[in-house]
Amino acid sequence: MAKQPQVQYINQYISGTMAYQPEVSPRHEKKARLPKPRRERKLLIEVRPAALLGIALAVVLLVMLVSGAVQMFAAQREAEQLQTYVQTLQQTNAELADTYASGYDLEEIQDLALAMGMIPAEQAEQTQVSVTLPKETAEPTAWESFAAFFKGLFA
Repeated sequence: MAKQPQVQYINQYISGTMAYQPEVSPRHEKKARLPKPRRERKLLIEVRPAALLGIALAVVLLVMLVSGAVQMFAAQREAEQLQTYVQTLQQTNAELADTYASGYDLEEIQDLALAMGMIPAEQAEQTQVSVTLPKETAEPTAWESFAAFFKGLFA
């Protein structure tokens, strides 16, 4: 852009064939505006009771969760120990059952019992006894006992 002249010969606009020349306004050089330094804000932390209560509740729940997990693992270990103890007892029981079964002879026991006077079940006398139970008398209902009471009063 061409620089406009600083000198003005005509300060007034003249009507006629002459073209109007606008007045040149003095240019003000704008100074660079530096940003204003911001005030330092003080860090203010609000402590709300609901937030403190929530944090405390979360800590309590975390402690309860950890203690529950510890108790669960202890119970699992105890269950494993009891399972091995049950297996040991089952093995011992099987060994003792074998020892007991091999410790006696059924034929020998039967011979001893016959020698003492035992008879076989087929040779035993069988008698049948029949028992007849008397019929139970039915107890009167509450209404019947009420009616009997009033019959006795007015009879």
